[in-house]
Amino acid sequence: MSKPVYVLVIGKGHTEAWYRLSKEEQDAIWFKLIEIDKRVGAEWQILCNSRWGDQEVLNWGVVEYPDIESYQKKVEELEKLDWWRYFSAKTILGTKIED
Repeated sequence: MSKPVYVLVIGKGHTEAWYRLSKEEQDAIWFKLIEIDKRVGAEWQILCNSRWGDQEVLNWGVVEYPDIESYQKKVEELEKLDWWRYFSAKTILGTKIED
C-alpha cells in the first residue's frame, strides 16, 4: 500500500536568472508549476513567509503527495522546466508517523 509523502520546502529565494526573465516569462513558469502540481496530485498544506524572521529563508511550506511516485514525477517535470536555475531551496521528505 502506498503512503502519502510530505515535503518540507525551505525556500531560499529566486536566483539572478529569474530576475532576468520578463514578467510574462515569470508568469508562464508559475502557470506551469501550478499545472505540474495539479497533474501529480500535490497539495500545499501550508506556505509561510519567513523572511521577516530569517535572513536566509524567504519562505517555507509543506506539500503532500499521494505517494513517492507522484513526487518523483514532479521532480522530473521540474527538471524539464529547469526550475532550479530560477529558485534555490532545500527539501526534506518524510512520511507521517502513525500512533
